[in-house]
Amino acid sequence: MTQGSASRCDPGFVKLHVPDLEAAITWFDTVFGWSHGQVLDLAEFRQVALSAPGNPFDVILRCWKDGNPREIGNGWGPLGVRTDNLDAVLSGALANGATVVREPTSAGAVTFAIVRTPDGHEIELIQQGIQV
Repeated sequence: MTQGSASRCDPGFVKLHVPDLEAAITWFDTVFGWSHGQVLDLAEFRQVALSAPGNPFDVILRCWKDGNPREIGNGWGPLGVRTDNLDAVLSGALANGATVVREPTSAGAVTFAIVRTPDGHEIELIQQGIQV
């Protein structure tokens, strides 16, 4: 496989559109403990980058200022979040308004569950090395 002229092609971020930026920041901080990075505040939107300690991949939360709702749609999969304590993270997500899309399920050496955030985004929680 050829990379062309690029010396590096790592995934860097994903953007999630949210209706209430502060509420979404609080949810991700409370459930996952992600730190807040760069804030971009333009005339049409405000966004903030969140990331896990030591992980360069960002989840960017964007809130449009025009008040028009954005549709999530069905053309994308859940955001995958690796954890070493699926039960605790799942419990925290549910306690903070998430709903279960898929109960914890084992698939070989991986156990996963899928939740929907209060804003409707699906998060797949993944833990390796356990079985339910």
